[in-house]
Amino acid sequence: MGLHRLFHRRRTGSGGAKRSGAWAALLATGFLLVAAPALAAGDTVLRVGDRLKVMIFETMEIPEAPEVDKPRSGDAAAIMQTVYPRVDLSGEYGVEPGGAVSLPLFGSIEAAGRTTAAFKADLGDAFDRMFRRRCNITVSVLQRAPVYVIGAVRNPGSFTYVPGLMVLQAVALAGGDIQSGMPAQAIETNRELERRDAARDRLKQLLLRKAALIAERDGTPVAKSADGLRQLVGAEGSASLVAGEQRMAQLRAQNLAGARATRERAIAATQDEIELLKQRMANFDAQIKVRGERLKMMEALFARQVVENERVADVRRDYVDMEGRRRDIEISLLQAEQRLDTARKALVQADSERRLTLERDIATVEAEAEAAERAYLNLAATATMMARTSPAIGREGGIVTFEIVRRTVEATETLRASELDVLEPGDVLRARIVPPETGRPATAAVEKEAALGAGKP
Repeated sequence: MGLHRLFHRRRTGSGGAKRSGAWAALLATGFLLVAAPALAAGDTVLRVGDRLKVMIFETMEIPEAPEVDKPRSGDAAAIMQTVYPRVDLSGEYGVEPGGAVSLPLFGSIEAAGRTTAAFKADLGDAFDRMFRRRCNITVSVLQRAPVYVIGAVRNPGSFTYVPGLMVLQAVALAGGDIQSGMPAQAIETNRELERRDAARDRLKQLLLRKAALIAERDGTPVAKSADGLRQLVGAEGSASLVAGEQRMAQLRAQNLAGARATRERAIAATQDEIELLKQRMANFDAQIKVRGERLKMMEALFARQVVENERVADVRRDYVDMEGRRRDIEISLLQAEQRLDTARKALVQADSERRLTLERDIATVEAEAEAAERAYLNLAATATMMARTSPAIGREGGIVTFEIVRRTVEATETLRASELDVLEPGDVLRARIVPPETGRPATAAVEKEAALGAGKP
């Protein structure tokens, strides 16, 4: 099966001499345009990688049963046709790298480079040979192989194929600028420089974070722990970054100091409460002692029948009430002492957790900084080497040319193309920047040769 050579055609006039000259020019340049056969509406030329949906409906002829009340004649019995889907054969199939579609019972049927109508006809013939019955077949293309764009474009990769996709459209999808395109090596150099700068920024942030954590742990200014940062961005850049981080560190220190002061005030208030309760207990102890001595005296007077029993009972009730109030104060004192102990432990635990958190964060940041430094050094070395060998960037550096790598069943070939050439599923489009003296596009070469063959100066 022949392979189409792609190039952009322009009219060179009419006349036998001009046509023969243009034809000779085409043969001389090695580009041969093969006219594609006209396709029927809805028909598609299949390619390797296409995903097909095949539906097969079998047609069966069943003799119609005669009515019992009618006598049978010598005529042939009426035939009734019925159609039912063959779900065992229908389904989704792919055009394999060899160009065929493998179906159950039928084996491999050639598809690549053929139209859906031709493929459907071969499948119908295979069904007829297998079952000796007729069938109806529908073939639709569900998915086509993507188009790949590489070379002097910003975003090389694969893109969904749509019918009629031109080279210019594919380049636009890949973010290319064919008027000021850059060589692929220059683009890769820019990408490597961007990755290097990103790694440098990450390393800078990690070193700044590390310096801030160490300063917070040791209670020193951030600048004293920023040696690695100064080596990376210089003294001036380091001073600016450290000044901003120092302000943030002061705010964090103020927040921590405020939280600690709140806990310390709560502890001091509990201590004051305990001192007050102890003083009240001391007062109650003194009063209980006095009331106890008075109760003993009244009981002695009652024994000598000097005072009445009611007086002794009043003194005893007063003494018991004073002891009960003392016990309430004692309980309050124990509760306050428990709160004080809990508050002190919470303060110590908060300080300990803060130190542990700082140590853990410092260890984590140090490990991340070491990994980021290795990545930055590797990317910096690679970017430097690529920058030294990268060609000049810009429109004056060369002419943008396009090549299409197309795979067929027979072979894989590289074809020169122009901006308006139509791509096919699975094509690989390569955009290149070549020196002006050797970078004439295929269309320019064809036009020049055609003009010479037609007798133009």
